[in-house]
Amino acid sequence: MYRFGLAVSAVLLLAACNTEEPTPTPEPTAVADVEATDEPEPTDEPTPTPVPPTNTPEPTATSAPTETPSPTPEPGPDYDVSFETADCEFSVPGGRDVECGYLTVPENREDVANGRTIRLHVAIFASDSGNPAPDPIIYLEGGPGGDALETVPLIFEDRFSPFLANHTFIMFDQRGTGYSEPSLACPEVTELTFETLDDDLTVEEGQALQLEALTECRERLVADGVDLTAYNSAENAADVADLRWALGYAEWNVYGISYGTRLAQTIVRDYPQGVRSVILDSAYPLAANLQTETAFNADRAFSVFFAGCAADDACAEAYPDLEQVFSDLVDQLNEEPITIQVFNLTDGQQYDALVNGDVMVSLLFQALYSAEITPIMPKLIYDVRDGRTTDLSTILSSFLAQQEFFSQGMQLSVQCNEEISFGVPGEVLPAPNFPYLDPVFEAGIVTGQFGFAICDMWQAGQADPVENEPVTSDIPTLILAGEYDPITPPSWGEDVGERFSNSYYFEFPGIGHGASVSGDCPLGITQDFLEAPTEQPNAVCIAGMAAPDFLVAGDGTTEAIELEPYSNEAFGISGEKPAGWEEVAPGTFARGATALDQTVIIQQAAPPGLGIEGLLGVLTSQLGLDETPGQSGEYEDVNGRTWSLYSSEFQGFPINMGFYEDDAGLFIVIMISEGDETETLYDAVFVPAMDAITRN
Repeated sequence: MYRFGLAVSAVLLLAACNTEEPTPTPEPTAVADVEATDEPEPTDEPTPTPVPPTNTPEPTATSAPTETPSPTPEPGPDYDVSFETADCEFSVPGGRDVECGYLTVPENREDVANGRTIRLHVAIFASDSGNPAPDPIIYLEGGPGGDALETVPLIFEDRFSPFLANHTFIMFDQRGTGYSEPSLACPEVTELTFETLDDDLTVEEGQALQLEALTECRERLVADGVDLTAYNSAENAADVADLRWALGYAEWNVYGISYGTRLAQTIVRDYPQGVRSVILDSAYPLAANLQTETAFNADRAFSVFFAGCAADDACAEAYPDLEQVFSDLVDQLNEEPITIQVFNLTDGQQYDALVNGDVMVSLLFQALYSAEITPIMPKLIYDVRDGRTTDLSTILSSFLAQQEFFSQGMQLSVQCNEEISFGVPGEVLPAPNFPYLDPVFEAGIVTGQFGFAICDMWQAGQADPVENEPVTSDIPTLILAGEYDPITPPSWGEDVGERFSNSYYFEFPGIGHGASVSGDCPLGITQDFLEAPTEQPNAVCIAGMAAPDFLVAGDGTTEAIELEPYSNEAFGISGEKPAGWEEVAPGTFARGATALDQTVIIQQAAPPGLGIEGLLGVLTSQLGLDETPGQSGEYEDVNGRTWSLYSSEFQGFPINMGFYEDDAGLFIVIMISEGDETETLYDAVFVPAMDAITRN
């Protein structure tokens, strides 16, 4: 989940690098005043944890490449395949040994003679072990259309670094995604989203605009020579097989989440050689029908969510009749939508966004992907009902940011070719308990009847019937499912397990999509399986798991704040920060009490020449503040220094700023907090930070 404090920190870092007087950027362009919302489109991918792109450094050159094994003697493909090392296009996590490069393969293996090739960006993360296992892990991103490598700076350490304990870990951007060439991203759709955020469109009006934007995207890609019929799971699987051959690995472990599990099954079917083991996390069977089953599967997850709160004494007492309250809220907002402000992490501007009942349904659906966000949702539902929208603004801003890590064109090529092409117009599986789900998914690009019109325009071809048939295998396979998963239900994992004769299936309570990266227990089971795929993993930890720990208002997040010393060599400063608060960026400490917690304390220093007014101007323009923060007072700290105090507000979050300037430069202390906690945190965190900060 994004933190506004990271955006502020990034602006400060950029400003501190320039001691000249900054030039304010233009004010944001006004959003067109049309009607109705183009509700967020649910996708088949886990919810990432976005942070501002401005905080992602430029591409980083890698260290000396790690040697890969010599090619195995097995015969290669009957077409040209090559792997060449290159700089990583993403910022390499600190301390990691990563070899990057590009795999070059034919775009369409059924028409190799046309000579058209594509390049896939690949990253090989060296194991932490001095004697790692000879079989690496190859990770398959979800989506379809998810960018794997662009998110590395944001999520790798939390999600995937544990796998480096004994294995090399390989990630790559699948064809059409991320840094691979060509990209099938559709910026036309992203632009449409922000242009219509505050528009109250009918379903038909919204679909017409989507069709127009996607048509523009298709025409651009085709004009560039892209063969849209070549971007599908069959070609994707061949890419993975060619990558193993090009890197020279005798065998490896195939690990997929979400759509990555569908791709993994395709690999097992078409290229089983060299696959030591398979991990299917949040399984997506080839024979499943995402177009017709999504509302039905979401209905199951909504039932689990409402029952979970009702069974939790604290949640049930704080948020009684949650199921009915949410249903009434959906009806109310569809009758009378509200408008809130959201923050675009890409351009740093605020936008008005219309929220109706369908948006709330989509929001809860997306939230159930995440074990971090699910516990917050009962409180958020009641907050929105009662007119408190701060957390709603935060979560919608984060979900909007996901578009930056996603290729809409790749998703359409896959889904149109091998899913919707087997569909029957008019065939639907309605939600049995919550009818408000049906119109939301019926209007979706790949989850409803609208998909037929989209695919008729996109022209991605017709897959072989085998792409709609179950896969069987005897390769050792671990299958993981989350109880709260709204898109790939546990029953899908069980279905796949019935056809994988050497498989182990586990369902985890309280977890949504992407179980293996959502908790210590599923991670431990996954690691046990990798060490001995033919043996039953030790799963006793599941018995100790429980339902989500639902957040209840007034849980006391400001209690027992203790301060501890810290030092930052980059800024050449020392000071105090709250114990337990994580440094999420240089000099930026986040409390992280919940996935939506925006509370941070920023402590930085700037060289002489920037000045308070210059820094305030940068913050105002880059963050799209309505006006330059005004001075609210002064503070004389325990060292006799007089600080200039300023205050502002952004998306409902109070911002307290303190600046002390002398001949050596500028001290900066900024605190962002929740409104009802500001007074407590001001005395417990903000003032002590000004007292303690000093140069090393």
